[in-house]
This record gives sequence, C-alpha cells and structure tokens, in this order.
Amino acid sequence: MDKISIKLSLVILALVMLFSSAAKAQDDLEKGIDAVKKGDYVTAVNFLSNAVKAKQNYESFYYYGEALYRTGSIQQAEEYLKKALKEDDEGIEALMSLGRIYSKQKKYDEADGLFKKGLKVEPENINLMIAQADNYSEAGKIDDAIKVLTLATTISKENPKVYVGLGDAYLIRGSYKLSLDYYKKALAINSNVPTAYFGIGSVYFRQRKYNEALVGFDNALLKDPKFAQAYLEKGKILYFGGKYGDAVLAFNEFTKLMPGSQEGNSYFAKTLYKQGEIYMGKGQTDQAKEKFDEALTILNDVLVKDPVSITGNLFTAYIYSARGDLNESGKEENYYKAIDYFKKVEIKNYEIEDLLKLGKLYVNLKNYSESYPIYEKAALKDSLDAEVYSEWGKAIFKNEKYEEAIPKFSRAIDLGDDDTYTELYKGLCLYALKKYDEAVPCFKNSITIDPKLLISREFLARAYKFGGKAEDAVKAYEDVLLLDPENQEAKDAVKALKK
Repeated sequence: MDKISIKLSLVILALVMLFSSAAKAQDDLEKGIDAVKKGDYVTAVNFLSNAVKAKQNYESFYYYGEALYRTGSIQQAEEYLKKALKEDDEGIEALMSLGRIYSKQKKYDEADGLFKKGLKVEPENINLMIAQADNYSEAGKIDDAIKVLTLATTISKENPKVYVGLGDAYLIRGSYKLSLDYYKKALAINSNVPTAYFGIGSVYFRQRKYNEALVGFDNALLKDPKFAQAYLEKGKILYFGGKYGDAVLAFNEFTKLMPGSQEGNSYFAKTLYKQGEIYMGKGQTDQAKEKFDEALTILNDVLVKDPVSITGNLFTAYIYSARGDLNESGKEENYYKAIDYFKKVEIKNYEIEDLLKLGKLYVNLKNYSESYPIYEKAALKDSLDAEVYSEWGKAIFKNEKYEEAIPKFSRAIDLGDDDTYTELYKGLCLYALKKYDEAVPCFKNSITIDPKLLISREFLARAYKFGGKAEDAVKAYEDVLLLDPENQEAKDAVKALKK
C-alpha cells in the first residue's frame, strides 16, 4: 500500500470514529433525556455525564443539571444549569430548576428573581407559578404564596399541583386542617398525585400521628416508587417508632435515588446512634461504644464529602454528646466537641429534638443561662410540645430555682406529658420549698405512672413525714420496703414513727 493510500485510510478511520462518537453522544443524550422525563434520574445522570462532553448546548446542560439536582448533587447541578442559561438566558426549564436550587439553599430573593424572569416570558406558566409559590412558602411569605396560587387556580382550575402547593403553604403556616383539605382536593381531581399523598403524610407527621403519616408516605411511594423524599420521611417515622432495621432500609433506598446527597447516610448513622443509646440504657457500655464509633465513621465520611451538611454536623454532635454521657474521664471534652458541631449549623435549621439535645449539653456543663434561650426557641417552634417544657423545667430545677421550675412542669403536664419524671421533678420542687402537702399528689402521680420507681415512693414518705402525717408516712415507708427490703432509711423511719 502506497503512502497516499495509507493516509487516506487513516483519514477515513478518523472520520468513522468521529461520526461513531457523535452518534453515541446523540444516542446517550436522547436516552438521558428520556430517563429524566420518566423520573429515572440516576440512569439519566449516567447517560448524560458522557453526552454533555460532546453535546454542549442548552438541551444537554439543562437535562444534565436537572438529573444532578434530582439525585442530590446540588453544586454540580447549579453549575450546569448556569451553563444552560448562558446558552439561553430565557430557558424556562433551567430558570425554574436553578430557582428551586436557590430556594433549597435558602437564597429566597435570588430564587424569586429567576422565577419572575421566567414569568415575564411565560406569564401563565403554571409550573413556574407553583415553584415561585413554593419559594415564598419556604421563605415564610405564606400570604404571597397563597396569592400566586390563587391566581394559578384562575388559569388552570383543574390542575392538582396547584392545590398541592396550597396544601404545602398552609402546612408551613401550621393550618393543618386547611392543608389536608387542599391535598384531598388535589386527589379528588387526580387520585394518582404522589405529592398530595406525601403532603397528607407530612401533616400527620407534624401532628405526631405517626401511623397515619406512614400510610401517607407509603401511598406516595405506591404512586411513585422513585419518590426519594418519601423514603426519607418514612425512614424518620420508623426511626421514631424504634423500628431501626426498617428505618435503615428506607434510608438506603433514599441514598440509592439520591447518591449525591449525604442525608440518607446521616440518618443511617443516627439509627446506629439510637441503637447505642439503647445499649447504654441497659448498661452495655462496650456495645454502645461500638455503635457510636460505627456511626461516627459514617458521619466523618459524610462531612468529608459535604462539610456543611446540616444532618451530618448535627448527628456528629449527638455522637459526641453520647460519648460524654458514656465516658467519665473525657466527659466535658466530648460535651464541648458536641457543642462545636452544633454551632456549625444555623439554629434556624434545628428540629426541636436538636434544640433539646443542645440545651441538655449546656445543663450538663452547668451553663444554665446558656440553656434557657435554647428551650425558649424550642417552645417558639412548637408551643404544644410537652417535652420542651419538661426539659426546660429540669434545667431550672438543676439551677435550684424551684419556684421558677414549677410552671414549666405544670405546663408539660397540662399538655399531656405522661413521663413519671415530670411529676417527680414537680414534686421535688414543692418538697424543696417545704410545700409538703402540695408535693404529695405529684409523687402519687409519678408512682401511678411507674409503680416501681423507688425514688418517688421515698419522697412521698418523706413528704408525709415532714408534713406531720405519721400514719400515711408509715404506710408509704412500708411500700418502700416492699420494693427495697434493705432500705435503712425506711426501716428507721417506720420504727421512729410508730413510737
């Protein structure tokens, strides 16, 4: 073969390879776009990550950014959506998705700017209006959200997504009945809307009706098996119900669907933390430490990948708090480490559980004045949460301000707190103030809740004794001896009182 023929062959081969590569890129792009439209975002990312290298245009950038966003890779998604908008600065889809990302990042004004820009191009785009309303709701501008969605109903009266948006707005406001009404209205229009079932589950979750909430999330997953957030919320309910194995399965499903997010792994670590707490309660400290170490390994990996992860930092704080409870020698050091991790998260992102944990850390360190504002924030978050007032009362009690602690315990009890220790602590406050007759009913209530709690029986006997009711005191001390036959105080008191 002569030199000219060889060169010609090489040129032909290069052209064939080029056309073949271009054809594959186009094929990957089409498959990726189809996967996005079907809601199979993990598959879409795999196809589009290759296609976007060869096909650099609005379409490839937008769909790749959308797939990344839907699988939890928020920063990468932002990058590609911005590239899409450089290709077409009025691209409605990219404006809407980037706006949702900004809203998720709590950049509410920037998000609103993008939604307004899109609505100038398409003033009656319902999906854009819903996205704008969602952003207003997240920003706490509920009236603005309702205004936008009410306008949307005049444009598209039979669009169930609009009523889901209204349900979401009223959910954030705390108007649960109205919220449920709108979710049900959405389902009356179309019974296959997964977000409406998810909303119903969210309402019941807020109301602590966990069985009903679980039904809502399961219904959402029946309608859309790839509904990642429903798996996450389902996992939380199972976690609160102590079904840690099932919770882990739900969190793992979330992670499969959202591989770019560390939230599922964070909650998985939290289930390990909770299992460690159970071992602690049983006095099995070695097993508890093993679970805490396992959880911390996962969380360290989470924070390497996402240093600002809210759940990652908060749950790491939980682990160090538990280590402090577990380890006498490094107690304070672990408590301060826990507080450091709490401080990495803005307090507006705390759940009530997080606030109570942080408040208790300050109490453990005897920084009582630091704990009070934390409990106050928890009460503002949910003024009907009995546990908040109980824990607040305990902090004040430990600071020996008994008169101030009593109203907190009373509030907790009025809200339905059935914890034996809430009644006990209220009784101890009254006992410390020498209000023995008033303390008696508290100790009795504590005993009713837990008949085997020895300390309640001991203080009931003492309250009778110092209140001058000898016969009642003898009977109470005899009850102590039934539980603890070697109790020397009870033996001595019975003898003395009978004389």
